[in-house]
Amino acid sequence: MAPSGQGNPLRADIARLLNPASVAMIGASEDQTKFGGRAFRNLMRHRYAGAIFPINPAREALFGLKAYPHVGATPAPPDMVVMAIPQPKVLDAIRASAAAGARGAVIITAKFAEAGPEGAAAEAELVSAARQAGMRLIGPNCLGVISPANKLVLCSSPALDVENLIEAPIGMVSQSGALMATLFDRAWDRGIGFSHCISVGNQADLELCDFVEYLIGDARTKVITSYVEGIKDPVRFLSLARAARAAGKPWLMVKAGRTETGTRAAFSHTASLAGSWRSFAAACRENGVQLMDEPDAMILLAAALARFPGRRVDRVAVITTSGGSGAITADRLTDRGIALASFAPATEQALAQEFMAGQAANPVDLGGRKTGEAVDIGGTSVKHVAADPAVDLLLLAITTAPMLDRTTAGLADAAIAAGKPYLFVMQPGKAAAAARRALLKRKALFTDTIDDAVRAAEAWVELSHPIERKPAVRPPGLGTSAAPATGATNEAETKALLAHYGIPVNQGDVAIDEPEAVAIARRIGYPVALKAVSAELVHKSDAGGVALELRDAPALTKAMSDMRAAIARARPAARLEGFLVQQMIAGEAELILGIERDPQFGPFVLVGAGGALTELLGDAALASAPLAPDDALVLLQRLKVWKLLQGMRGRRKLDVAAVVDAIVRLSWLAHDLRDDLAEFDINPLIVRADGNGCVAVDARARFEKRLESK
Repeated sequence: MAPSGQGNPLRADIARLLNPASVAMIGASEDQTKFGGRAFRNLMRHRYAGAIFPINPAREALFGLKAYPHVGATPAPPDMVVMAIPQPKVLDAIRASAAAGARGAVIITAKFAEAGPEGAAAEAELVSAARQAGMRLIGPNCLGVISPANKLVLCSSPALDVENLIEAPIGMVSQSGALMATLFDRAWDRGIGFSHCISVGNQADLELCDFVEYLIGDARTKVITSYVEGIKDPVRFLSLARAARAAGKPWLMVKAGRTETGTRAAFSHTASLAGSWRSFAAACRENGVQLMDEPDAMILLAAALARFPGRRVDRVAVITTSGGSGAITADRLTDRGIALASFAPATEQALAQEFMAGQAANPVDLGGRKTGEAVDIGGTSVKHVAADPAVDLLLLAITTAPMLDRTTAGLADAAIAAGKPYLFVMQPGKAAAAARRALLKRKALFTDTIDDAVRAAEAWVELSHPIERKPAVRPPGLGTSAAPATGATNEAETKALLAHYGIPVNQGDVAIDEPEAVAIARRIGYPVALKAVSAELVHKSDAGGVALELRDAPALTKAMSDMRAAIARARPAARLEGFLVQQMIAGEAELILGIERDPQFGPFVLVGAGGALTELLGDAALASAPLAPDDALVLLQRLKVWKLLQGMRGRRKLDVAAVVDAIVRLSWLAHDLRDDLAEFDINPLIVRADGNGCVAVDARARFEKRLESK
């Protein structure tokens, strides 16, 4: 039975929409070239148990069912109305449905908000008319609902032209209807089913989070999958992410907009605004949503998680019918940072009975057997490997081989009997048709590509190590600070703000002319660095605005003269406010620390390889601000340069504790000035040997006061 939704009106509304007592189909037809014709036939063929009211003023009956001229003529108010009609007719249909007492509507029709301002205004009228009557809307510009749990199909896709719906505890919410139907189709071919699939389209009324909230409370859903282009309510989104994690329901997501091109495509498709990818990914990681970049891999993992709930995956064993495939699979796993299990001596001894010398290792190549055929030893090999406590996941990479269907069936029987998580990769084409049928018969999990299996395994490993953030506590004695005026700050102003938050900066002062610069240098001691002070020079070195290792007064005065000339040539419009004379700082490594303000999710701290390596390596990690010291350390450990900080290859260990403290303090700066701070970079942060601290030697910031914060 469907959950009642007691105590949660929204959940009760959605429960009724996904399991309506009756459905009216406006635009119903027997013509399978039309949306309304396909949707009507799909609803009938999958044995929906409720009443069906086809609406077609030109027909008395459709497929043997009595037709009605308009929705107000139905013998009882329909729970749900499906609209596959021209855009100009939708508003009248909404009003008529509301007047007839309908509880909800699926609007398949497009050309609303995604088509521009005029369409957005028309969409707003739909929502207003529905809300006045207490009617809920799915869409517009969607492909409807597929609910195998309720034997309900309100979808026009040809993907539903199948003999039966496969029910499984996987829910899907998608902002793309065509992608939802495609994933349903591909999953069906692999024997994977769903509890409910909902295409939300433009989310004019009910939105992605509404349906995710329902799935969290739905007893027939154990895993949640989603395709997302934009989040309407980020606070609610994060709250639901935590609720899903608390309920033990993994939430997997593929999100568009990871690149500038993808972001533009997402906006034009469903009028969704895609925010910063890096910030969104960090927010998901911290709150339990597992991001993936391949929808097929997402569905494969969802099926595995539903089959093996709560199972942790760290180490993988590969069993293959080909040495080459085993080697490639091992390489792909290693490239993704997934560990291959090292077999226990007992496992190696058991395998040695069947395999030639050197072949009883991971990957296990069935071609390396002593005698017989792969079909003879496959099941036994799986049994031995699955029994090894070091193995968390069996990855069975299948290539063309004699008696492939029997071999695959034996491997599947053994894997299923072992009860350990497994995935088959069926790499052949038509040669594996019978083998795939053998897997389908056993409801075994399989995909056709190593790529999907590896991506699924990688995400499973990440899910097995959830981030548990510690409470962030303000460092003792750390006060707050007011934001500077709107616009860019020069280096001296930015460093003053850093010093206020207790982040070490190198000594220095601003000079207007050569005598003042020489006096400053004499006070702080040579060698010194000289930098142009101008808020208009974002990258000072590109304009000749940086000179290093100046060891005496003549070198300093010449550098100032040369710098004026270089800036005049490169940036003649730049206003030169003075020259920053500062202490030269030496260290063992350079990091970049920064602040990124995401328009939806707030301030994040960025940490990465700094100096000349910033753009070259792209080695950076983000976390929402503020941070506890333990979480700042985890952020550092995710970097490629972490080994350098640890003192790799005989180098001295660097002062990680000082860097952690700087990250924590910067995170509080980000938190305190979150309404006004647009950008903040420390690059580089010079890191010294353990016990000698770190120093911010260059920094810049830009402030942009937000209207909503006033």
